[in-house]
Amino acid sequence: MKHRGIASVAAVTALILLLAGSAFSGVSKVDGGVEFTYDDPSAGSVSLAGDFNNWNMNSNPLAQDGDGVWRVVVDLDPGDYEYKFVVNGSEWIADPENPRIVGDYGNSGLTIGDGGEPEAGGAAEAISNTIVNSRVMLTGWYRATYDTESEVPSDPRWRLSRPSHEFFIGVNPTVTSVASGSAVVRLSTGFGDYKEISADLYSGHGTLEGGPFSVTGYYNEELLQFDNPLETVGHMDLDYTITEEHIPFGRGAQGIIVSTGYMDFDLVATYSNIYDYQIMNDPSVYDNTETDLVAVRLKRPVGPVTLGATYTSLRDGWWISFENETNTSPDLDEYLENNPESESTWFELSNTESWVGIDADMEVVEGLLNAQVEVARYGFKSLWDVGNKEKVEGESYSNGAIDVPVGETDGLVARGILKSSPLPGLDLRLEITRTDIDGMAADELFVSYGHPHWLALWQGEFIEVKGTNSPLSVNIFGPAPDRYERALEFDAGVGFGIFDALLEYDYDSYEWTYLDVIPGTFGPFYVYKSTEQRIAGKVEADVAERVRVGLEAQMLSLSTDGDAIDDGEVYPEYEEPSSAEMILTADIGLWPDWSLLTNVRFMSYDNVPTFGESSVDFVDDSFVAPYLALAYSPRENVELRVGYGVNPTNYLDTPVEGRENGRERWLSQYLWEHSGHTVLDAEQAMVDARTIGVMAVITF
Repeated sequence: MKHRGIASVAAVTALILLLAGSAFSGVSKVDGGVEFTYDDPSAGSVSLAGDFNNWNMNSNPLAQDGDGVWRVVVDLDPGDYEYKFVVNGSEWIADPENPRIVGDYGNSGLTIGDGGEPEAGGAAEAISNTIVNSRVMLTGWYRATYDTESEVPSDPRWRLSRPSHEFFIGVNPTVTSVASGSAVVRLSTGFGDYKEISADLYSGHGTLEGGPFSVTGYYNEELLQFDNPLETVGHMDLDYTITEEHIPFGRGAQGIIVSTGYMDFDLVATYSNIYDYQIMNDPSVYDNTETDLVAVRLKRPVGPVTLGATYTSLRDGWWISFENETNTSPDLDEYLENNPESESTWFELSNTESWVGIDADMEVVEGLLNAQVEVARYGFKSLWDVGNKEKVEGESYSNGAIDVPVGETDGLVARGILKSSPLPGLDLRLEITRTDIDGMAADELFVSYGHPHWLALWQGEFIEVKGTNSPLSVNIFGPAPDRYERALEFDAGVGFGIFDALLEYDYDSYEWTYLDVIPGTFGPFYVYKSTEQRIAGKVEADVAERVRVGLEAQMLSLSTDGDAIDDGEVYPEYEEPSSAEMILTADIGLWPDWSLLTNVRFMSYDNVPTFGESSVDFVDDSFVAPYLALAYSPRENVELRVGYGVNPTNYLDTPVEGRENGRERWLSQYLWEHSGHTVLDAEQAMVDARTIGVMAVITF
């Protein structure tokens, strides 16, 4: 889409903004009766017609005040009424601020209580803000970002990077009381010609309710999470954020959700496809990855206890290229040898994880202590299930099932949770998790993208399979070990006076027993033991009017041990790696509409292993990454910001307010573009970079 398309989009955008911002109304009790208001400065006349004045458009004209708001006060007795606004003598419009629509003609409904108070009207959640339709709400935002940088990797010059423009338009229709939905269209600058823009359906959903059932079809919307203690659906935490940021399931997913409540049973089921797998690589390159989610949750109160049952299955469908002659898989090699008619060069990897669990939720002490527990059967199965040239259809090959097993395992997972609020403003949570997973058989393999937690230090023999047309690669390892894991998490949140504080403590213990001795990073392992500890906290305070400061801190430490059998060698000793992170924030109001924003990150690493050609060195290093911005906000929905440093708030595929993982995206992008570099190299590059950014955001 070139300049002509841009002009068309601009015209449509201007029209939508005009319609979205042209009408606002409300109903409230005032002296003399009930006041009806309608905000439309461009209107020539506005009057009120309803069953209280026999629908006479001349009986109750509205008067415009200095701000363009039309007002009229009507004396109404208690009872039910219907009404509409008449704009410019011809447009009959339901009240955009009143979600209650009644009758066959789409009239606004209003109930006046015995005290003269409107029981439906401006105080209710609006379903419209446009004169186009009384059941359509238009929302959105526009965001423009201009960054100039110097001392970035391989370029010491000051350079203005390509400006980024994003425009989101949200349409939220409430068709009837049982049918509603949303759709968000995104327009953004492209990656090619400087005049290029791209447009896509960013997110959307449609919900239909009938009787006890509700059905929702959705795309890229955060709509779903299960409340079972193991959190098998939902609760995704952003990497590199100090305090946990739980996001409901949905971003990068599409599917259907069915829910029902019948005879005290609550049932929620979903079938979804997940495409946005968090892989560190070039964001402009499509990877052949998807994961199917099938999940069902049923619960019902039984006396003082709520009992639940949950089934969750996550099945990967990843296409991996074997066109490269160096790519090989023992199981596929055997399959191709036994099936010479196969011409496949791409195979789909199907790794399936499943949980079948039962849980209980009980209020032990009313208003003080709540307990939850869940026990689940865990299963994992891996196979190559489809090849791209397995059968002939006409004159060409097509996909065909092959079902080549790779490896499987199962075990038990259990979690208990205690939650308490012993004092006003104080919330406590204790969570304990136990995992026992059996190892694979000696002739089985584990195939995975990256390194699972139990393979974090594996430096033994494995095969990397890398696609020729995609940066995606998988690793083929030996059989997975027996895994015995324990995890404890304690959270405390408190609000008192001007302070809000949060404390988190995590302790994880792992023990993995391998069938064979595994040459690891720090020695050959037969039994590998590891413990991780994490202490994190956050405190914020309103120290003065328009002055809010905050401090976040996190400390991570790792300790390892293991039993080794390798010609009598002793397991080598070394100092345990650890890290500490601290972020200082401040929002300081300087003048009316002006504020100063600061976000300074201190990062320290101790005993980080770096690998040379024949040795391992342990390195200590620390970094300081500041961000300072001057923000101008003349209205609540408008902000202009000029900042220095890497913006800590990520504005890619997020809500307009962003999320606090902007630095993580910078580090990940650096590591993707500089293979072989370590996280210490990435941290230093971010410190060395000089970035000045200008950002403007308008919401409506």
